[in-house]
Formats: sequence, structure tokens, C-alpha cells
Amino acid sequence: MKVKQLLVVKETREGESRVALTPETITLLAPRSYRILVESGAGLLAGFTDADYIKMGAEIFSPSLDGFPRDTLILRVKLPSKTREQFEKRLFQENTCMLGFLDPLDPVHANDRINTWQAFGITTFSVDLFKSLSINDPKNFQAAMSRIAGILAFQDGLQRYQGPNPPKLTLIGTGPASYNAALEAKKIGMPVQVFGRKEQYREMFESSGVVYRLIPKDVHQVEFIRQYLQEETIIIAAARTPGIRSSMLIDEKSLCVLPNGAVIIDLTVNEGGSVAHAKSDQAVIFKGISIVHVSGYPKAKPHEASQAYARCLVHLLQEVLFPEGELILDHNLLQECWVTHKGKSNPAFLCLEA
Repeated sequence: MKVKQLLVVKETREGESRVALTPETITLLAPRSYRILVESGAGLLAGFTDADYIKMGAEIFSPSLDGFPRDTLILRVKLPSKTREQFEKRLFQENTCMLGFLDPLDPVHANDRINTWQAFGITTFSVDLFKSLSINDPKNFQAAMSRIAGILAFQDGLQRYQGPNPPKLTLIGTGPASYNAALEAKKIGMPVQVFGRKEQYREMFESSGVVYRLIPKDVHQVEFIRQYLQEETIIIAAARTPGIRSSMLIDEKSLCVLPNGAVIIDLTVNEGGSVAHAKSDQAVIFKGISIVHVSGYPKAKPHEASQAYARCLVHLLQEVLFPEGELILDHNLLQECWVTHKGKSNPAFLCLEA
């Protein structure tokens, strides 16, 4: 598939201040045959002006009803707002591609979006579907954002907690979000326990003073976790498996054993959710327990998060996009993360959804 221009669009979801490429990363892509377009004002909320992008070789672009240029790869962080989404439907042209966190596992809205993309025949790639990348791979968008999200989720939970008991932190999952949240909590001497399914993570957590609880393979995860929740005041649910919807790990019965005023941050809602009653971008109160979801904690640090995201994006594009602008559709990474292409949906992805 030929790509004649990369287009960095302005993020339009409420509270979203990140941008997909930063001026400094433009220079890593500019010496190629395709144009690099940046929507006017795309970087302002992250601290980057249009002039900064122009200085680094990009062109400033303002969307109009004439549509996106043909053969364009749209680069974004998150899906657009509903109003912008309706506007963009009129802009898609031949060979339009789109790449970003597209939430294809969202149990509420994903099917409608996928059907729309199929109907327009556009090609879409969702970077949260990568499953072969290690945590430290420079192309791992999820890991890069999770490092920031873990710290901010812990800080949010600590601020929200108003209960009488001394704060304790429980983490479900062993990825970058959990690890960085654990380190943040240990800085202030808070007790921390983490639940994981692999023995290999024990040393990493225990060397930081964290209690590691290995979930046995032959037990019910929900019941195993529940027995350790009676005194826990702040919980972060961050157990993710790329490409697979999240499993229920804290059910209603588990919520009832928590002390009054406990706060649960569920980072997995857009992949199906791990906590009963959790809802996208809402704080729900159930019997005195706060159940919170914030889509994209990293947006609270847009400058830092944009830099991290952009570095991942450049590493990916340098691998899957030839200098002359040919997108390598059969590259193993694009095969992992494509959602729609020429009116079809990825069969492997649909199997994972079931």
C-alpha cells in the first residue's frame, strides 16, 4: 500500500492533550519521500507550536470538506470525539489508513466503529493489539503509556481515598503500570501486594519490598484474590493480555469484603473491564466503594506522554514503512494489529474477540 503523506491529526476527545508525533521526532521521518502533515494546533496542548513543526520539516494542514489527501496514513493517539468522528467520515479518501489506540476490544462501541471502517474501506491499525513485543521493546506503545498510567493511577487513588484505615495498595497484574505504581507507593512507605500468574515476576517485585502473590493455575482467580482484600484500601486492576478482552477479577462479592471508603482504579475497562460495576470514564459508588475509570491517565502529562508515544511511533514506522512510502502490510507487526482493510476485518482479531 502506497503512503504519500503522514497526517498527524489533532486529538479531540475530552481532556485529551497528547499528540502522536512531536517536532523532534519529525526529523527522524522527514528525509523520506512522503510528506508529513500536522493538523494546525495539534501539538499546542502538549507544548508544541505549529512553528515548531514547520521548523522540523512538517507542513501544517487544516481539514476541510475536500477530504484528507489520498494515500494518507492518519496518525493519532486516541479515537476522536463523536462530533469529530462524524466529520471525519466525510473526509476519508482512497487508501486512507489510520493508526493509534483504536479500542477495538471496547465491548460497547467497537463493533459499530469496525463496521463503519469496513463500510468506508479504510485500513486501520490499533497499537494496543501487539502481542509479540516485550515490555522493553521501543515499539511497545502500551508499555510506554502504562509506565506513566501506573504512577498517575496510584496518585489518583491516594487522593480519592478518604477512609479511616491506613492506606494499603493492591495491584492486580504484573505489567509496567503495576510495577511503576508499586515503586511510587513504596517511596512513601505504603504496604503493597501484587497478584500475578507467573513466578518469573516474583523477584522483580519482592526486591522492591512488595508482597508477591502468585495465583495458582488450579484455583478460581476471583476467589483467590478475594481472600486478601479485607483490609485493602486502594486497588489498581491492570491485568491485561494483548488482543484479549479482560476477565472479571473483582466481582460484586469481592467488593462487599472491602473496607468502607476503599477506592478501585480499573485500567482495563476499554478491554472489557476487570471490576464489577466499572464504567468508562466514570466514578461509580457501590456500597461505599469507589470504582473509578479514567481513559488515558497519561493525558494528564501530555508533554512527557507525547514524547514517549512519538518515540514508539517512529520506531514502528521505521520498521513497517519503506522510505519511498510503501507500507509493508505483510509485516508481522501489522499483521498483529490490523483491524480492517478493504472492507474486511482481521479474522484472527475477530476470533480473539469472541
